Amino acid sequence: MELDCQKIHPRERLACAIELLSGARVVADVGCDHGRLSCALIQRNIAEKCIAIDISEPSLKKAERLIQKIGAQERMETRLGNGLAPLAVGEADAIAILGMGGTLIAQILDVSPPFMGAKKCVVQPMRGAEDIRRWLYERNYPVFEDRVVFDAGRYYQIFSIGEPMERPQELPQNWPNDFFLVGYTAFQNREPLMKPLLEQMLATTRRKLRTQGAEALHKLEAQLQQIWQQWENEP
Repeated sequence: MELDCQKIHPRERLACAIELLSGARVVADVGCDHGRLSCALIQRNIAEKCIAIDISEPSLKKAERLIQKIGAQERMETRLGNGLAPLAVGEADAIAILGMGGTLIAQILDVSPPFMGAKKCVVQPMRGAEDIRRWLYERNYPVFEDRVVFDAGRYYQIFSIGEPMERPQELPQNWPNDFFLVGYTAFQNREPLMKPLLEQMLATTRRKLRTQGAEALHKLEAQLQQIWQQWENEP
């Protein structure tokens, strides 16, 4: 039964994460903050149960207030703690980690067993996307779905990953060496907003090059240009 006490209308970023989490029975929302993702999952009956985790007690209090407003106390619980530490092995089917830096997400996921026994993890790095993407690739974590959304004037990369495989996913042909700033799965699937994201990244890099001559910026421009040209040349 849908909970209508306070209808949650998630914007594009959370709506995409909700879609990628569909099919999970129990979702652990790590770094839940205000709890909108978890509450929306329950309100739409996408998940049977959500475990909202945050290292900040004030953030958990905000989540608890929202849980009460929508009347989801029987299907949600909050836990204070760092990363996946409050979660028991096999307790969740899926993990959600949104709105953190890529390096921090990698640190949170560096646990055994992977995902604490969950089958899927959905991540959305605020910065350092290349850090988490490289970490996943080097450890053979497959990227299942890879999206780009535009929300409140900013592009966000949101992707779902599975348990490690024996072999990594193959990079696209002619993909720049050691380049993980954008998703190769999104590129292969012709994700609609990949093109404007690349355009924005190229423009930002070239703007920086006007005042900075760093070798790393020249390398980045060449990599982005290479991907842009492949995108334009492929049907």
